Amino acid sequence: MEGYKLNTGATIPSVGLGTWQADGSSCQAAVATALKVGYRLVDCAHLYGNEREVGYALSEAFAGGLKREEVFITSKLWCTTGAPKRVAESVQMSLRNLGLTYLDLYLLHWPVLAPLGDITDPPPRAVDMMKKPLRRLEETWRAMEKLVQQGIVRAIGVSNLTVSQLQNILSFCNIVPAVHQAELHPFWRQDEVVKFCQENGIHVLAHTPLGIPGRRLEVAPVGEESSHSSHSGRSLSRSRSVHAPMLRTTTINEIAERLGKTPAQVILRWGVQRGTSVLPRSLRADRIESNFDILSWSLSDEDWNAVNSMEPQLQLIEGNHSYLQDHELQAVEETADDETVHEAKSTASHQRPFLYLGSKLQFLLICTVSHPIYFSHNQQSQ
Repeated sequence: MEGYKLNTGATIPSVGLGTWQADGSSCQAAVATALKVGYRLVDCAHLYGNEREVGYALSEAFAGGLKREEVFITSKLWCTTGAPKRVAESVQMSLRNLGLTYLDLYLLHWPVLAPLGDITDPPPRAVDMMKKPLRRLEETWRAMEKLVQQGIVRAIGVSNLTVSQLQNILSFCNIVPAVHQAELHPFWRQDEVVKFCQENGIHVLAHTPLGIPGRRLEVAPVGEESSHSSHSGRSLSRSRSVHAPMLRTTTINEIAERLGKTPAQVILRWGVQRGTSVLPRSLRADRIESNFDILSWSLSDEDWNAVNSMEPQLQLIEGNHSYLQDHELQAVEETADDETVHEAKSTASHQRPFLYLGSKLQFLLICTVSHPIYFSHNQQSQ
């Protein structure tokens, strides 16, 4: 399978399955499907609360003939387990749940410390603690380095760091991070972070490559109320793997139609050609398969540059908000966007939409003047 060589000498696949917001039997089925399709990278975290289900799927696949060394498994150290003495305890818990004897990659989930709350569901008041830098980062990293020396994990890395934080790690580490996992997509390219990592031998792994997951996407009027008042504030249902603001831009859809690909495939292919691995998520078998089908073709320089120059640049996930919301961390039912998106077509044509993405403090403004949202009743969401 196509992949990238890490600074450890191991190879990490170009495409993997993300498991955030996938629960219970749906998670197990998604991982099982992905392994059958050909995925050989599965991204996990104890925080997600589903490593046991991932483990069930892996066990079934191994019983069916898949070899452990053929699969690259990642997990993460959550903020509440950042104390050095708890690092080994945390990784052992992940190994038990996954039914494995080692991890291919273990990441520091966020460069912060939140001593309050349970690993899988920190309470809202932990937000205040998350605002403080992880002052014991060096001690925690030393504990993670010991995991490599003990053979419990094959490589260690980081997630959601800035360039200055990466420089800090490099200033004291004995083992250079093999991977930096970060939010990367056309509307949040993080060019400086990607360039820094590539110049320093740190592979970049893109989480949420199709945008932020969420329950609802709402179109609200900007300025004076639209004459189509009956549609103002209409809620648009969507699945976690269909991030409508990005997949429905004209730029993406024109490229997809010309190449006979889905918008999601275009975005994922852009990420791979950028030199990053990508971690799309879905619970639907057809989308899992489609998202994987990005390795046998490529974007032209013109198309790649068109995707690579999309604006605005807006971060969708912030450590203070993304995991510590009032709602429970659980899977969201996947729906077909087309059943509801067309209802807002007339509204969108008369106003620039604000796209509300779950957090009270996060609003994503997609300017239709620069990147018109592409609505098509016949275009199946991916």
